[in-house]
Amino acid sequence: MARILLTGATGFLGKHLFRHFEKMGHEVFGTANRAQVDAPIFYCDIRDQLAVEDIFHRVQPEIVIHCAAISSVTSSAAQDYYRVNTVGTENMIHATLALPHQARFMFISTAGVYGNQDTDLLHEALCPKPVHHYGMSKFCAERVLMNHAERINYTIIRPFNIIGESQSGEFIMPKLVNAFHDRLPDVYLGNINVFRDYIDIYDACNLIAKLTFNPAAIGEVCNLCTGRPVSIQELLGILTEITGHEIGVQVNPALVRKNEVWRLLGDVVKLEALTQGPINGLRLEDSLRRMLAAKANV
Repeated sequence: MARILLTGATGFLGKHLFRHFEKMGHEVFGTANRAQVDAPIFYCDIRDQLAVEDIFHRVQPEIVIHCAAISSVTSSAAQDYYRVNTVGTENMIHATLALPHQARFMFISTAGVYGNQDTDLLHEALCPKPVHHYGMSKFCAERVLMNHAERINYTIIRPFNIIGESQSGEFIMPKLVNAFHDRLPDVYLGNINVFRDYIDIYDACNLIAKLTFNPAAIGEVCNLCTGRPVSIQELLGILTEITGHEIGVQVNPALVRKNEVWRLLGDVVKLEALTQGPINGLRLEDSLRRMLAAKANV
């Protein structure tokens, strides 16, 4: 079993990954950006190189899974994206390289690096064209990591839209689930003519674990997706069928992004090759039912 350090361990993906690797029998330690945490999760500001080095010295990880990031695409503090997502990642890389042993490094990037492309199916060989600071800061971090390709056993993972219970309400899926659960008459959205590739949190954790322990994934960039496009209208239809509630959709101009990525659909070919099987994920309806049930139990 491996000794794992997982950054962002109290975030949406991080806390699910933490439990997933623990259930696999690994010794898991985590970092969080708030002080009210208990071991084996430690407070660490990844912008602070000395703080990062101290955590690495204490944990001595064999595997580093770097999830910590500013993940919203709507923040107005542009410089924070680069301080956390790019410089923070560089601090993690240098601390990994300073270990007395060679550690595995899993970097959770984003499909947001692709931006708007000339093809509907986004594959890893495309030249990234990020359209917001979140995607750009993650792409910068990818390039920093690639600069150390000869010295570090990395894999870059580009998740598309991961969904599941306990996800922040600022994202589209929990926002819709909350609105239908509360039986609101209307929901206010931004651009509604968009298509996204949604993957369930439990499937995401399982696939990340498979990539982590597959030597063939070292040095690779890999999508984390299902390959299926889903529209806002389809989401509304599924939620209406599950709840029996119809909801009005109002466009809020304040939520409309001028640099919107209209169609975000991942190519699963490399993912299926590196995880050695087809992506047999949960149905979207099953994920939504679980999210609604979790909301009801709060």
